[in-house]
Amino acid sequence: MLFSKQITVSADTSETNAIPTYIKIQTGVVSKVWITFPAGCAGLVKMRVLHGGHPFIPVNADNYLRGDNFTFELPVMYEITDHPTILSVLVWNEDATYSHTVDILILVLPKALVLPTGATEGILESLKTLVLHPMIIKEVYPEAV
Repeated sequence: MLFSKQITVSADTSETNAIPTYIKIQTGVVSKVWITFPAGCAGLVKMRVLHGGHPFIPVNADNYLRGDNFTFELPVMYEITDHPTILSVLVWNEDATYSHTVDILILVLPKALVLPTGATEGILESLKTLVLHPMIIKEVYPEAV
């Protein structure tokens, strides 16, 4: 499932005055996130994504993303087990003149598609067999003629 949101932030909005935008996503594995800062943002528009009040993108609490005419394509691999889950997106704008709109897209795939259970179980079963039943190699000698 692909979840998307366009977030417009007014001119001269500080980080402390940023109003969170909420994105409701379903269970599965967040496999990729795209965040686009259109031309004109000039690095003055900044964004942080939170899950349960904790930093999600970027993972450092005191960091943020910013850009100008740039799309961040972030591989994530983060499992969402709560149904539904709410992500909070904080966007602020240090541009004193213009408001700006940023886009966020979140790709959530079913866990079975991202981490096929059969593949991992098959590997574990093979390893268990090797550990519990080590191979015995025997030499076979031709019978004396």
